[in-house]
Amino acid sequence: MFMKAIPPSRHCQEEATARGHSEPSTSTHHRAEAQPEAPRLSDVLEHTNNNFNAVRLLAALSVVVSHSFLLVIGLTAAEPLSSTPYTLGQHAVNVFFVLSGLMLSRSFAIQPNWQTFGIARALRIFPGLFVCATLVAWMLGPFGTRLSIAEYFHDGHTLTYPFATLIIFDRAQLHDMFLSGTHPGEINEPLWTLKYEVFAYIVFAVGMSLGLITKRSVIVLGCLMLATALTLANSEPSALSAPPIGSFVRFGFCFALGIVAYRYRAKIKLSWTIAGGFLALAFVTNGTPAANVTFIFSFAYAALVLGSIRIPRVTKFTSKTDLSFGLYIYAWPIQQLVLVAAGPAVSVWAHLTISLVLSLLFATFSWGLVEKPALSLKSRLKRSADLAAPHEAPSRLPNHA
Repeated sequence: MFMKAIPPSRHCQEEATARGHSEPSTSTHHRAEAQPEAPRLSDVLEHTNNNFNAVRLLAALSVVVSHSFLLVIGLTAAEPLSSTPYTLGQHAVNVFFVLSGLMLSRSFAIQPNWQTFGIARALRIFPGLFVCATLVAWMLGPFGTRLSIAEYFHDGHTLTYPFATLIIFDRAQLHDMFLSGTHPGEINEPLWTLKYEVFAYIVFAVGMSLGLITKRSVIVLGCLMLATALTLANSEPSALSAPPIGSFVRFGFCFALGIVAYRYRAKIKLSWTIAGGFLALAFVTNGTPAANVTFIFSFAYAALVLGSIRIPRVTKFTSKTDLSFGLYIYAWPIQQLVLVAAGPAVSVWAHLTISLVLSLLFATFSWGLVEKPALSLKSRLKRSADLAAPHEAPSRLPNHA
């Protein structure tokens, strides 16, 4: 198995020639082969075999790892990277939001149709979430409750849980569930981030309809304002640091970073050397009010660089099978159930291994039987939109827009 960076696109090479750059000499050509130029984000996004699905899967795996430490030991301080502004799992969620802003911008640039946009976003989240909530309540629930089977299924919360999850996400409750663990009663805690994801979709749609997000100056200014707010929120306790405003600021900054990255995709070079420099800067600022911003930025850039690296077997698998969302929504209740079954004496690594195997099985089921069929409807909607507007100009934006 080997890795290689995605090469610059033919489009970019032709553009360089058009600007008057002559072909390199033989000696220069050999030096270029020895030290290939770092690809730009625009090249990576154009390439059909980019690695961003694998990055999302890695982020979901990081959340599972982090939560095993949290659930077994019971302390946030036990999670990896807890000495930084965010734990390993929280860093991973930040990356999710950055990639969401990036990919949402690209998706809308390719197909700027509001009806398709709204339905596609709903299909990405709600079918998989509803089936997950149904299985958690009606299949896993009886193994994690202290109630008898008859009492459990006669409880109104058991019957309404799948529907409540679609509206209030992590706040949907099941009675007497997971009470013997370190986080009693928390059914599916990671779902709390989904409401911010949905809110980001709404803000993006409104911003695009008003023509604000298409303006680079507005997007950059908004991103800088959110970065400033995030810095101030960590200078001293204030309304900016208290939930839910603190979460809006944090995830808003991450999402805005992804949009900015897309707008400047033709200028962003993806280099591990630069990524290492940003990460070093983040650790230098650790413990200061600026640390939250520098860590989010450095992890975001590292995620973009990782997305440019192709690992043939991994990239081929993740390009066709996206387990990240299923893993994210199934892992916590499965981890809770494993902790209840194994008892408090279970080691972190045994808990993680069992939980990860089971969660991946459920994620595979979710992708194959729920998410992928739902996303196929999105492709049909796109074709219908194309047929309904044959007179419109091609909707894909050029890389150097």
